[in-house]
Amino acid sequence: MTQFYQALLRDGGQRLGPRLRRCFASWAGVDDDGAPRAEHTLARARVTFADTEVCGTYTLDAQVGGARLRTTATWALGRTPAANWVRVTVEGEPPAQLERAPGFVAAFLATGRATDGAVPVESGPHVVGPEEVQGLTAWLADPERAVPVIVLSTARGDSGLIAACADHLASALAGVAVVARLYDTRAQDELNAWLGADLSVFGGGLRTYLPGVRPGAESYAMRHQPRGGGAIRDHGVKALGVVVEGVIEASVHRPLPTDVRQAEPRAARVLAGTLAPGAFHAAAPSPAAIAVPHPPKKPAPKPAAIPEPRPEPAAAEAEPEPPQVSITEAAADRIAERLADHLDDSVLEALVDMARGGDSETTALIRTMSSHVEALTRAVDATGLLGRGGRGREIERLQSQYDQLEADYVELQELERKAQDRIRWLEGRLAEHADPVYGVETADPWEAESLMDVVQRARKRLRRLDLPGTLDTEVSRLDVMYPRHRRRWTGKAWDALCALDAYAEARAEGHFSGGFYDWCSRPRPGAAVVSPTMVSMKESDSVTENPKYHRARVFPVPTEIDPSGKLFMPSHIKLQSVGSPAPRMHFLDDAGGATGRIWIGYLGDHLPNTRTN
Repeated sequence: MTQFYQALLRDGGQRLGPRLRRCFASWAGVDDDGAPRAEHTLARARVTFADTEVCGTYTLDAQVGGARLRTTATWALGRTPAANWVRVTVEGEPPAQLERAPGFVAAFLATGRATDGAVPVESGPHVVGPEEVQGLTAWLADPERAVPVIVLSTARGDSGLIAACADHLASALAGVAVVARLYDTRAQDELNAWLGADLSVFGGGLRTYLPGVRPGAESYAMRHQPRGGGAIRDHGVKALGVVVEGVIEASVHRPLPTDVRQAEPRAARVLAGTLAPGAFHAAAPSPAAIAVPHPPKKPAPKPAAIPEPRPEPAAAEAEPEPPQVSITEAAADRIAERLADHLDDSVLEALVDMARGGDSETTALIRTMSSHVEALTRAVDATGLLGRGGRGREIERLQSQYDQLEADYVELQELERKAQDRIRWLEGRLAEHADPVYGVETADPWEAESLMDVVQRARKRLRRLDLPGTLDTEVSRLDVMYPRHRRRWTGKAWDALCALDAYAEARAEGHFSGGFYDWCSRPRPGAAVVSPTMVSMKESDSVTENPKYHRARVFPVPTEIDPSGKLFMPSHIKLQSVGSPAPRMHFLDDAGGATGRIWIGYLGDHLPNTRTN
């Protein structure tokens, strides 16, 4: 499903779960008794609640405008009250869409003092007078701020329109933005004096200030989008639609904090009953501890008991019936236990292999996960114990487990990437000094918010690469169309670009004579590389010899490389080997040629071939 909305809030107040649940139930229109697990079926909707003492999740599946929308609210207690978090998402299948925040979010914000981790996120707009301008500037400049701040200016002859617009924005963008309304022209002048001319707001208009405001140092001030006062006066709150749409869209692409990403899989296990609530914040086992196998403990033999004589039961007394056990639940528990054992073994093997310096193939891990999910499906079907209604519920449960496995896989990919980055750094230091440097802290690899962030960063930092503006359309399309997959691709894309840059520099300066595949297959100590399985230096004959497929892989190059200004680029890097979408990065290797650079011709979804058509 496509995600349309995402809010991440911190709330250190008391009774976080009950407050959120009460607001959610009221908004969904159900009478909730607070049971740890509850389900309510309405005319065209289904509401579920699942709670423990450390976390909980509530969902509403409803038909809206001919399409289904799923709203989910998840909460969890952090290691400290300030780290408590709530995540709200709205997902759906096209042509579903979302025009405003779910109604319960504003009600929940009114029950406490929630923040985005840095600045307060409240249910209504802030009215900023001259005395509060300093506080507003502190919010704008806070480097930890994650949500945009929308500031509405004053206007002469205003008859309440600005206040109405502020109220509308605060309600529509509850949880994903801070709305501030300037009280008078004095407050407006003081704020603009701090912002500077290129970032100012005036004339009854508004401006959306994204995180990272730097007055006087903004390279592109228009990233903080203004909305003119004339449009607001002419169209009222209708003029705010583009503002609401832009902020909600941006909320979907905002990366989750590390502690939330790590806690979500554990919360799912706690709610599923496979992890004790007391172990929610337990430290993960180290690879060294995992590497030592422990044989199963044998139960101690029980001493033989001497049976006592029992009187014969009276004929009139019936033998008590054994308690009835749900065979379906028992079968599902056995299958889930078997699946968990297999997955634990596979994940542990990958971690041990990574700790020992081996080449852990993440593709093999995900295939193992997929095969286990498939085995689970077959096993459930084979029991024949699920009716028609139960089968739908079971499929939904399996889909939820698969989504969880996918999230675990992405998390494992990130851990492996960080480990490989540290290994390369250690190898480089050892090669330079022949001195062990284990235990020295290294900076974590950069994590991008989107593929466009990767492209922009590469343009600024990787001097041996050329990434033309023609890439942006397809790159942006991947960001917008597949928000759930971006975390898989951004790290791989950045690592691949860094490896190409390092290879091009070594090749251009005469320190390496092979090709890029050779560079990745036989890496130098500390050098940036990617797995050779991601690299393909040619296309198949069925692609190369087909005029249609051949044309799709012809991209612009400088005339000093080819007088025609374009060349066929079969060499590519696979950001995702299988599935759909399967992004590819096509490039031309001229590191040993006239320009001494690598030219990126394409970064987007898989180009057409005999399989895609």
